[in-house]
Formats: sequence, structure tokens, C-alpha cells
Amino acid sequence: MHFLNKIIKGQIDDAVHRKFIKFSKGLFMNGGPVLLAKLAKNKILSLNASFDYEDLIGEFTTNHLPDGNYKLNGVIYTQPRVPLTDCEALANSLGLNGNWERGKRDLRNLHLLNINEEKLNSEIKEIYPKLSEFCTLLLNITPISGKAWKFTTKDKIPSLKKLQDTPMPNCKPDKAEKCKYLKFCEKNGICVNSRIGFVKVKTDKLDEKSIKDFNDLFIPDFNGKVQSNFTELVLANQYMIENFEDPPNKDKLTSKELREKIIKKGYINRILLIDKKEIVNKVEFKI
Repeated sequence: MHFLNKIIKGQIDDAVHRKFIKFSKGLFMNGGPVLLAKLAKNKILSLNASFDYEDLIGEFTTNHLPDGNYKLNGVIYTQPRVPLTDCEALANSLGLNGNWERGKRDLRNLHLLNINEEKLNSEIKEIYPKLSEFCTLLLNITPISGKAWKFTTKDKIPSLKKLQDTPMPNCKPDKAEKCKYLKFCEKNGICVNSRIGFVKVKTDKLDEKSIKDFNDLFIPDFNGKVQSNFTELVLANQYMIENFEDPPNKDKLTSKELREKIIKKGYINRILLIDKKEIVNKVEFKI
């Protein structure tokens, strides 16, 4: 399950906690992922999103891939504070074998595995549920025949500074004039067009069940507040860390362990712009 959905459902675990270790107190307007989704009249869905949505879009994509062979390539990274042996064992169990290398520069504390092979859709479907909690999956999925369901991600994890917060850029007047999200961006301190582009997919024609699956995965907390079908939506996640709480075994921890295990209390502002209507849902957490 995606870490945002775990928070929404109150199912906080170690994987969710690891996501928030890097955040201190304060409001992170660009700390969480951003999604742009467009549903055409022919029910073809186009998704374009930022880092931290690649696993959820990957899950949705692999759950709906038509039968057939696909080229699978890209990079799998260990997540911070997850042992290499854990990721290696999980990858091997899925037939993703190879030599893990140490990352470079700001990713030198991580390990990575390069992937380049051909697999059936049924094999690819198992990857995201088993690996995404422990590994960062920067994968591309390309059908051997046809153009639909081509799934692409960038091949490098964004820097920590970018993950924490990216100031909203000042648009040039001619660019701002053409931006359909300008009012939304200025109101919420988010530049949609500069945030998206990390992961993309364009589906084939979807049935009603597949569209419902999309809604259940990406906007489960908005069910009943929005119509099941839409033309276009933007979803942004902003983090507010209000307070810290010491873990129960504080006295037995080193300063580094305390920094990693400290409990963070706050909320996520889930801002949904759907067919020009803006709805905000506040999800409180204790992580």
C-alpha cells in the first residue's frame, strides 16, 4: 500500500516513518507528491506526476496491463535505512537478479540494481506490491507491440533538498498567461508544471471498474465528495509537521537513533482540483 494511503487509513508502519525522517518542523508546501490526471472522452487516462508517486502509478499500471510481453528496464534503489540484503533477497525472489552497485555523489549511501529484460505482464504485476516499501523503483515498462500503457520514470532520485521543499518559481509573464493552473499554484504555493514530469503513463481505453480503481488508489479520502468520472484533476500533498514526541525508549537511544525514531505529529493537506473545483482534505498523522 502506498505510504499516503497508509496515513489516510491510519495504518502507520516503519515504511511510512522512514519517509518522514528527513522532515523537520514546519510547513512543506512542496514536500509531498503532485499528480496531474486527464481522462479523455474515449476513456484513455494520462497520468503525469512527481517523485513519490512513481510506485502508486506503477501499481495502477501493472494491475491493468493487457496480457503480453513487456520490456522492463530502469533502476532499483535501496531506500535509506533499508539493508541491501533485504532488497537483494526480494528482488531475487522476483527474478530480478544482478550485481548491486553503490550509488554515486548524494546517493552514495544507497545501492542500485540496473534492470533490462523482457517479462510477462503477470510477472511485472508482482514487483510493486513486494518491493515498493523497501526499494525505490525507477522503472520503464514498454509493450513489445502497441503504444498504450507505456510507463516511464526518470532514472535518478531527486536530491534531499528538492524532496523537502522547492520554492515556487516566478513564471515569466508570457508563460503565466498560458498557465491554466496559475490561480491554483499561486494560492497553494505549488507550481504544478514544474513539479510533474518525473513519472508518466498513458493507458488504453478504460472500463468503469478501472476508473474506480484509479479513484480508490489515488483519492480514497475524497470518495463521495467527487464524481467518479472526471476530465482533469490535480492532486497536491503538503506536509505540516507541528510537534515532536519522544519515542518510549528515549533514554536507551543514541542521539542519531533518537533523531531517526522521534515521532512527528502534524497533518497532510490534500488539495484536489477536479474539473476546476477545489476541495481540501486535512489528514492528521502521528508518525
